[in-house]
Amino acid sequence: MADIESRSIIVSYRVTPAEAAHLDAAGQALNQPRQRADFCRAAALHAAKVRVPEVPKAIRRPGRRKPTLDIELLAKILAQVSAVATNVDQLGEGIRAGGGLPAPALSRLTTDVIQIRNAVRAALDGGARHADDQEGDHGREG
Repeated sequence: MADIESRSIIVSYRVTPAEAAHLDAAGQALNQPRQRADFCRAAALHAAKVRVPEVPKAIRRPGRRKPTLDIELLAKILAQVSAVATNVDQLGEGIRAGGGLPAPALSRLTTDVIQIRNAVRAALDGGARHADDQEGDHGREG
């Protein structure tokens, strides 16, 4: 197989609609299955007496798949995030009032964060459970 040099230099120029029509007509008259820019490149190389490469075969790549959204799961995660926000607000109120950190609110917040983590993991893993998905797993980061 012949060495194929990468085309890394971009040459761009503007043409009038009439010039574009002439270029298209010339390509059709010469039975050139090339795009307009590739036809112009080939014509310029031919005029410079340089070998004009064959039209490269089109490479078909599969389209990128978008992840599917599980609306019900996202709604549950949003509800859990809202609960965490409420608990954080309650903790802030307690601290501002001089009462320190209320243990029940802190415990609820920790539980909610763990549940959110587990829900996100389940969404990303397709429902697989992790060994550290226990609600009592307060001391572990993840």
